[in-house]
Formats: sequence, structure tokens, C-alpha cells
Amino acid sequence: MPRIFLALLGMACCVIASAAPVEKFTIDGKAVTLKVPDQAAPGKPWLWVGEFAGHLKTFEDGLVAQGWHVAYVAVSNQFGSARSMETWEKLYAELHDKRGLSAKPALIGISRGGLYVNAWTRLHPDRVSILCLDNGVCDIRSWPGGFQLTAKGKGSANDWKLYKTEFKFASDEEALAQSLHPTDGFGPAIKAGVLLVSVHGTADTVVPFVDNAKPVVEFWEKNGGRTKVFPKEGGDHHPHGLPDPKPLIELFTKEAK
Repeated sequence: MPRIFLALLGMACCVIASAAPVEKFTIDGKAVTLKVPDQAAPGKPWLWVGEFAGHLKTFEDGLVAQGWHVAYVAVSNQFGSARSMETWEKLYAELHDKRGLSAKPALIGISRGGLYVNAWTRLHPDRVSILCLDNGVCDIRSWPGGFQLTAKGKGSANDWKLYKTEFKFASDEEALAQSLHPTDGFGPAIKAGVLLVSVHGTADTVVPFVDNAKPVVEFWEKNGGRTKVFPKEGGDHHPHGLPDPKPLIELFTKEAK
């Protein structure tokens, strides 16, 4: 074989060998993916992705290299509803109760994934080590609603319809009146010592920071909670994550419970 082909083949083999094994199974009829480290770190820490698993591949794989598991269950289009949290309860029981992973996973909510990680944190502040919002949705009026708040996000008419259906709201007025606001229900998480992390573009036009993660960060700080923010000056909704995920990986491994 030509030398260049052999060299490329060798590089490909190295990449395949270093890729984290991914276990696939179902919970509550929903697909689950679980990245598994070669050797789990002490305490068996894990990252729970609210939505868009694999989108921050370098970040995820960096944690796996540090001995973390990375989990995701596909409950898309449920917007952090009670129904979605019932599935999360079952996955938590599988990973913590049965497999012995940490009692306090780190959560990351990318965009609409923020609705899931926020919902879990409100329900179980004692089952979270880190709540990380990456341009995360925290106010449904902003997204998918697209209503004018401090800023006006682009919204999503179709997702707004799906949201109202999922929560059984009969009208826009009912949805706006009865939906949670960004800071609702987070007092116990602050008392439990949950670290709030925000990675955000300061010029996000889809999920404006000023109406989503910012009120949560301010609430955390006002009430004595621990926060760490990674602003991306002039950044829009995409790309997510940090150009170099190393600082985030170091923070997560330091805070692992």
C-alpha cells in the first residue's frame, strides 16, 4: 500500500481506538445514549445532557477522558414537562440506584435543553452538582413564545403550539399566565450548594441572555449562591460551547460530586 494511505489508516485506527464507547438502551420507551469511560473517576461523576447530545463533542469526550459518563435520554418536544421528568426519574434510578453513578450529576442545558435541566433542578436540588446553561432557555415567553420582554427573541411558532399542547394550555393567555418564570423554584438549589454556570453569547438573538439565563444568574448571586459565567462577547446563539472547552472541563472535574 502507498505510505500515505498506511499513515492515514493508522491515524483512523487511533481515532477509533480513542473514541468513547457508547451504550444504547431504552428507558420508558425512550432512546438513551451513555458514553462510558475506560475507567470511572472516583465517585463515578456523570454529565446529564438536557438536549442535543453530542453537539459539544469535544467537551463531552474531554470529560469522558477524565473518567466521566455522559448520559442523554430523548424526550424531545416535551419542554421539561412533568411527563418528561417521569422519564428522567427512571433514567436516574437506572444510572444511580442500579449502576452506582454519582447521586449528583452535572447538568447541561443547551438551548431548549435548559428547560429540562431547570425542571430537574427544581424537582431535585439534592440530585445536582452543577446546573450549566449554554444559551439555555429559561423563559418560555422568550422561546418558543417569541414575545417582547426586555429583548425579543425570534421564537418558534410551531414549538409554541407543541409547548401549549404538552402543558395542556388552551390559549396563549393561559400559557403566559401559568408558565414558570426563570427564577421560580430555585431557592432550594441555592441552599443545596448547586453551582450555576452560564455559557452565553452576549448578542444571542434566538434565546436572549437578558431574558433567560441572566435573571437566574442574578437570582443565584443575590441569594448567596455560587456562580461562574463564561460570556462570549458579541456571540449569537450559535456556536454553542467554548472555543476551547478546557476551562469548562476543569471546572466540572473540580466540582464533581
